[in-house]
Amino acid sequence: MHELLPILNEAKKLFLSEPTLLDVEVPCVVIGDIHGQYEDLHRIFSVLGAGRKSGAVKRRFVFLGDYVDRGMNSLETICCLLAHKLMFPKMFNMLRGNHESSDINQTYGFQLELERRFPANNEGLTLWNAFNELFACLPLAAIIHNKILCIHGGIGPELKCLNDIRKIKRPILDPTELPLACSLLWSDPMLDLKGFIKNSIRGAGYFFGEDTVIACCEQLNIDLIVRAHQMIMNGYGFFCKRRLVSVFSAPRYLLSKDKIISAIFSRKTMTIHRSLHEKLQQKVLCAKLLIVSAEA
Repeated sequence: MHELLPILNEAKKLFLSEPTLLDVEVPCVVIGDIHGQYEDLHRIFSVLGAGRKSGAVKRRFVFLGDYVDRGMNSLETICCLLAHKLMFPKMFNMLRGNHESSDINQTYGFQLELERRFPANNEGLTLWNAFNELFACLPLAAIIHNKILCIHGGIGPELKCLNDIRKIKRPILDPTELPLACSLLWSDPMLDLKGFIKNSIRGAGYFFGEDTVIACCEQLNIDLIVRAHQMIMNGYGFFCKRRLVSVFSAPRYLLSKDKIISAIFSRKTMTIHRSLHEKLQQKVLCAKLLIVSAEA
C-alpha cells in the first residue's frame, strides 16, 4: 500500500493540471469500458501498439472510463493505466466513468477487492479512499481533432457548448451533484425517443433521443460522439445515423462475446476493431469519416 500512495498523489496532480475537456489530436485509439479485465488490457496494448519504441509509445490513447469493478483485477488494471499515464502523459488520456465514484465502486467490487488484498490495519479502506480521491480529479471528456467528442455516458440538456464542459471544476467527489457532469457520466441513448427524459433505470442522467444527438453535434460543430457505458453484445453499436457510436472493450463481461473493441482515428478515417485478431473486411461511410469494421 505504501508504494501505491505516492503514485496516486502524483497522478492526482497530473490530472488536475489537465483541462476537464482534453484536446487530443489524431492519430489516436479510443477504448471503452475495461472493468478490471487486466489480461485484456494487455491484449489491447500488445495489439494496438502501446509498447515502448525508441523511448516513446506507438499510439495515442483515449480511455472512456470504467476501469474498476466487475472484473477480477481492478487494482492491476488501474495501476497499469496510471503508470502509463505518468510515463507518457501526452499519449495516455483517461476520462472518468460512472464507476470511478465511491458510491458505485463500494458496491460493485473495487472496495471489496482492496479490502481482501490489504486486510491489515484497514489498509484496503485507506487505499480505496485514496483511489476515489484520485478519481475525483479525472477529466470528464475529450475532443479529438476538434470534431469527435469522447465521453463515458452521454449528453444532457445542460450541454450547450464545449465551454460548458471546460468550465467544470474538479475535484468532483460526487458527479451526480453537478447536472452536466452527471449527464456526461450516466446518460444513455434511446431509440424512438424525442428529447430528454430522466434515466429511470440507472437513477441518474438522462435517456436522449436521436434529435438531441443531431442538435448537439450541430451546436458543438462536431461530426461524431463516441461513448462507452453500455454492454454491447457485438462490442459496438451506432445510433442516430452513425452520429454516435458506443464502444465496449471488456470481452467476456457478463454475457458479451469474446471481443475487444477499439476505435482508431486518423485524419480521414475511423477504424473500428471488433476483434483484435481479425482482418478488416467491411467499409461504410459515417458522417465525414470512413468506418472500417472487422468481422469476427
